[in-house]
Amino acid sequence: MAVIEGPEHRYRYVNAAFRALPMASAPQLGDRLAEGVPGLVDGLDEVRRTSRPARVSDLTVTGADGRIHVWDVDCAPLSGSGSAHGVLITMHDVSAKAAALKQTEGLLREVNHRVKNSLQLVSSLLTLQALSAKDPELRRQFQEACGRTGTIAQVHQRLYQSQTYSEVAFGAYLRDLCRELGGSAAAAGRTIAVEADDVDLPADTVIPLALVVNELVSNAVKYAYPEGHPGEVAVGFHVQPDGRKSLTVADHGGGLPEGYDVARADTLGMKVVRAFTSQLKGKFRAEPNVPGTRFVVDLPA
Repeated sequence: MAVIEGPEHRYRYVNAAFRALPMASAPQLGDRLAEGVPGLVDGLDEVRRTSRPARVSDLTVTGADGRIHVWDVDCAPLSGSGSAHGVLITMHDVSAKAAALKQTEGLLREVNHRVKNSLQLVSSLLTLQALSAKDPELRRQFQEACGRTGTIAQVHQRLYQSQTYSEVAFGAYLRDLCRELGGSAAAAGRTIAVEADDVDLPADTVIPLALVVNELVSNAVKYAYPEGHPGEVAVGFHVQPDGRKSLTVADHGGGLPEGYDVARADTLGMKVVRAFTSQLKGKFRAEPNVPGTRFVVDLPA
């Protein structure tokens, strides 16, 4: 603990533990707070300006021994006549917690890397199985399974590259996913356009949402337009001010067959979309796009 006074951040009081800190340089009364700790200095200035408590988390300081020390600092105003003439700072050593967190993040990074590699292996095996199948329908089913596996592998690749290891920048991921789907769509004369808000989503939301996108886009590429006719598939992901989210996949094709009900459709693709939408506690619907069809997945805040 220490008491700092004035805009020059001079020590008014320091306890024995504070004198031992590498940043304190064994202060004597009247010495100024050591330079080179801008995060703490900014926190002190904020408390003096607002007369309100503030916290500086994960303050990193290199000690004289070369070791990295991590601290959480609570700054409380010492007020008089309506203004803070001094600040009481209490520093908590969280170096051990920070080291454990770094080790955990490293393990999570390695896990995501290994999961991605394993899924890519599964995808390769499915591809080989598809190539060896003589029945065209069986070959198509293996190829679709390969695509679904690859979609999940991409999420783990994103987690491996992410700084948080638990969340994915979904807008960027969605654009990359549709770019890959666009490779096969181009052979049928289709293009895929994406408009997506940049928002971080947890992995357990991204994976089912990505599989929904994979199914809806693949279906639109294959069935929305007559064979030999070009067309665009528009994918959108937007976040409302209240936190609700909506995913849309739209086309300007011939529309759904009369009487087609997405809630009762028994194709595997529609079953996958309904199952994962339900897992996300969302609602799935189809509506006219005049011309064409728009599929909508509404997700709660």
